[in-house]
Amino acid sequence: MWLIGLLALETVCEGLVSGQTPDAGMRRWRMGSVFCMALLAAVTLLLAVGCWRVWVWSVPFAAYRIINLLRVYTARLPRARLRTVAWGAFSWLCLGQLLVTVAAWVVYGLHVTRLLLDIVAVLQLLAAVLLLRVTLHTWDHAGPVGSEPLLTDRELPSVSVLVPARNETDALEHCLERLVASDYPKLEIIALDDRSDDRRTPEIIRSFAQQGVRFIKGTGPKSAHWLAKNYAQEQLLQAASGDVLLFCGVDAELEPHSLRRLVEILEARHKNMLSVLPLSHRTASGSSSLYQAMRYWWELCLPRRVFKRPPVLATCWLIRREALIKMGGFAGVSHSVNAEAPLARMAVTTDSYSFIRSDDVLGIYSGKPAAEQYATSLRLRYPQLHRRLELVGLATIAEVVFLLGPLLGLLLAGRIYHPLPDVLMWIVALAGLLVTYGFAAVATRVANPAYGWLLMPLAVIADLAVLHVSLWRYEFGSVEWKGRNVSGPVMQLTDKMT
Repeated sequence: MWLIGLLALETVCEGLVSGQTPDAGMRRWRMGSVFCMALLAAVTLLLAVGCWRVWVWSVPFAAYRIINLLRVYTARLPRARLRTVAWGAFSWLCLGQLLVTVAAWVVYGLHVTRLLLDIVAVLQLLAAVLLLRVTLHTWDHAGPVGSEPLLTDRELPSVSVLVPARNETDALEHCLERLVASDYPKLEIIALDDRSDDRRTPEIIRSFAQQGVRFIKGTGPKSAHWLAKNYAQEQLLQAASGDVLLFCGVDAELEPHSLRRLVEILEARHKNMLSVLPLSHRTASGSSSLYQAMRYWWELCLPRRVFKRPPVLATCWLIRREALIKMGGFAGVSHSVNAEAPLARMAVTTDSYSFIRSDDVLGIYSGKPAAEQYATSLRLRYPQLHRRLELVGLATIAEVVFLLGPLLGLLLAGRIYHPLPDVLMWIVALAGLLVTYGFAAVATRVANPAYGWLLMPLAVIADLAVLHVSLWRYEFGSVEWKGRNVSGPVMQLTDKMT
């Protein structure tokens, strides 16, 4: 009981520390956070060893609470914001730890472990069915093939294709080659050199001047709250003259007819914004990208329409210029690590947004090296959870229980008394998850069709790893993208830390 008393005392002290934030004149709060970290770690470890069946489930919550205290100690965030996020994380993590500990006490005290296992197996099956159902619906709804009428050259609106580039080489050259080959009649192509460290990027852009590509030398943002990429896109917006704007990364490749087809879909569906799920360049014999597949999976499998958070990707997306200006341009999303996502949320509220997937008819492709795929996931993963520590903990629990749980259950089935009903549910759940992952990985050609769909467990483990690395880098280090640290604007750090 004295250990529980120490844990209660530490929780009170931790709450006081989280409610305040240290500055240069408050060293006691730094000392308090160190004391709380040490006491919490020691008490949690002793409780887990003394009554491991109950207290072992609280260890992950304690680990996240220690990270929260470390965030208070380092004090990278502005004081008011740090107080808000630290107290919020402390409250939710304490509540979660209390609920899990009480539930474990009840389960083991009443000897209803088998009943709990049955309930978890049922929930895992339901979750797998839900994810499969949502994925099938999103995949079908995002199909590009329809009855959209063909438009004459006179009916087509003018289009500006906007390409921000920094420190690029062959990928940029190949992208521009495909863009200038477009058969779109009212086309403007603008490429911006976003202050590259080398000469190669502006040289590539200028080499396409005779083919109609317009060169812009980008400038740096005047405010520390701007992400450089968003500021580059704002400069492209100001320079563009087309009625419809298409933003694409240098890894995107369009067939000559792709742009016309995209505009016809935009016009026929009466939308203001489209985002495209591209096909991968990888052939059937190519290696699989776990990070890219998981990014696609999260866009496809979650019931986003319920929460008005539609799927969106940055590889290739287009928007009407007038609609983008009414949304405030990129100024309103200046520090968003994926600016197209909040713009899509604004568009979906008026039913003016669509997410479509490419096929060989639409002809939009993308391909990044493995290192860039990892860097992209690292840059996006923590901000996707709103930079909230408690959401990282919740997402981790959900992935372990519902995505890895069926496989773990099957691996441990031999140690469970009469596990046949649970085993059957785990088999069905795992099959559903593998099929769901197959749409994100195999159907988009990201993974090898011979075995790619079987890589789902490894992809989930890789996703959990990159999520926590992303958390750590944003909170305590730096996140490099194209040679620049993006953590300052994304986390809205104090000026001295940016």
